[in-house]
Amino acid sequence: MREVSVETAADYLRSTARVPAAMMMEIEELTGGVSNVVVLVEMSDGNRWVLKQSRAQLRTDQLWFSRLDRIWNEASALALLDSILPPGTVPSVLFEDHANYLLAMTCAPEGSEPWKARLLRGEADHDRAKLAGRILGQVHRMTEGDTMLNRPPLADRTVFDQLRIDPYFRQVARVHVDLGTKIAALVEGLTAPVETTFVHADFSPKNMLVHEGGFTVVDFETAHAGDPAFDLGFFLSHLLLKSFRVAKLGGDLEAALGRIDAFWRGYLDEVDKTLEDPRVGRGAAYAAVCCLARVDGKSPVDYLHELDEDSVRRFAGEALLQQDLDWSSLMARARAEMGLAER
Repeated sequence: MREVSVETAADYLRSTARVPAAMMMEIEELTGGVSNVVVLVEMSDGNRWVLKQSRAQLRTDQLWFSRLDRIWNEASALALLDSILPPGTVPSVLFEDHANYLLAMTCAPEGSEPWKARLLRGEADHDRAKLAGRILGQVHRMTEGDTMLNRPPLADRTVFDQLRIDPYFRQVARVHVDLGTKIAALVEGLTAPVETTFVHADFSPKNMLVHEGGFTVVDFETAHAGDPAFDLGFFLSHLLLKSFRVAKLGGDLEAALGRIDAFWRGYLDEVDKTLEDPRVGRGAAYAAVCCLARVDGKSPVDYLHELDEDSVRRFAGEALLQQDLDWSSLMARARAEMGLAER
């Protein structure tokens, strides 16, 4: 495989005739992820491309590997979603280089930034939280029963296992032995889902680029046909963890938790469901595991202090041991752990 980097991207594009030999380019590495090389190519003719290439070993402290052809999960996901979502909500594929496990795509508008950065600066951003819910709700509603979900690569959950089930769920079970039975049951549900839609499996503020037009959602290598409740749990674990951080820093905790309520308003409007729906209940358990995984899994978050981590462990561990966990009871536990009275 010909590895592409900041230093080699221009030569790669010229030598493969993707751009004219005389084209001037500025290349910048896009950071924030751990599993691929991603570079922004800005050309003298005004075009801006993103090149993304798989790497077998992820850049984490613990050893973590995934197969290179996961890049085609992303290509298939973008082809599907680009055809059903409003223009610009996801990138458009420009070309695929199968020999080198590389994908080129359009990029978000200039000046975009990850929503994660705004949340860590303390912005409540309820309107964007509601928009995030609407986007995810549209994806789940509009892909249910889509024929692309019945064939590779989206029908294959191997990469989902490598990048989510093992490093999150099984790793948490290895660390928290008392939760092993509960987590094993959740894994079984993910591998044999009771309902199937397109699942992003990395729908998080880090992968939602904010601009005047709304969001551009990126990073689809874990995409697959599976349980939509995973997306709910994964995304909301991020909002919960950032709320724990706000509680530690003494910020406006009610405003931070209000983002979760706003998300649900957007999501439930799109899918015509309620907080009592079984999908939401499954999502609550997935959220608890994902919270634990971002403390004790293979890819811990970088913004929690040690005391916050202990709070997350206590909250999520107790939630997983609760019988008939639902979203209301999960939030009641979270609020109590953060020092707020139960609503």
